[in-house]
Amino acid sequence: MRLDFIHRYSLRLLAVCGLGLAVAACAGAPPQKLLLPEITFENQPKLTFAASSVETIQEYQPSAQPPHIELSIPQPPAAVAARWARDRVALDNSQQNRVTVIIKKAAVTEVDLKKTPGLRGSFTEDQIARFDTEVEMAIEVRDSRGFRVGEASASARRSTSMSEKATLNDRDLIIHGLVRETMMDVNRELERNIRQYMPLYVR
Repeated sequence: MRLDFIHRYSLRLLAVCGLGLAVAACAGAPPQKLLLPEITFENQPKLTFAASSVETIQEYQPSAQPPHIELSIPQPPAAVAARWARDRVALDNSQQNRVTVIIKKAAVTEVDLKKTPGLRGSFTEDQIARFDTEVEMAIEVRDSRGFRVGEASASARRSTSMSEKATLNDRDLIIHGLVRETMMDVNRELERNIRQYMPLYVR
């Protein structure tokens, strides 16, 4: 019985040591890149227009020119705005109207912030960067002759900052949340304005 207990204990100890070595080996590896969920509007009800066609026009051109970072983030606002059109706009084909979704602005910028100087800075957790988003969208309905018979628009801005202790994954998470919340602001305002100013063409 005693020998059996020692044998079982030895096996457990070897297992624990093996796990410890595995953890130690992984500790030196770079952290795995965070996989963030796609920002969608699939859970929102459709806005069904009395129209037979729809198009999305991207007037805003994303930039990599500082302070702009739209081209270096996984889900830039322009792509999320185009996703909004796919997820929320539906047609009933009751009239020969055309719906046009226009992405007028879809910016994300990053601005470096100053650290606290001197000895005090050694004991201060500074915010080292500020991220700003600005999105503007419009939607038009034109009849078969090309005359605009209805329009609505919406815009939103948000800002947040990042601590000097943030990791690259933290940065991605912060920007992802900022883009999502900005687009949800636009989503709510745009639906409200569509229903207010275009009641003859949407249900």
